[in-house]
Amino acid sequence: MAFDCVPGGDPRGQWCPKCARPIAESEPKTIMHFREDADDGGLSGKAWHAECARPYWETITRALDILRRATGGS
Repeated sequence: MAFDCVPGGDPRGQWCPKCARPIAESEPKTIMHFREDADDGGLSGKAWHAECARPYWETITRALDILRRATGGS
């Protein structure tokens, strides 16, 4: 990629995984972390626009709570 050699990555900033648009410094953002994603290889640790993250966050939180209860997790 063009910006792989630039320290810190893309100089335009972070990109939202949902809408694939850059996240401006002035925009509200959400960084999601899942302890179930131990190696951070998935979506964990990535910045999202706050409004792009909301529906995903609500769905995944409910699903993880159901799985946690079903497996006896805390």
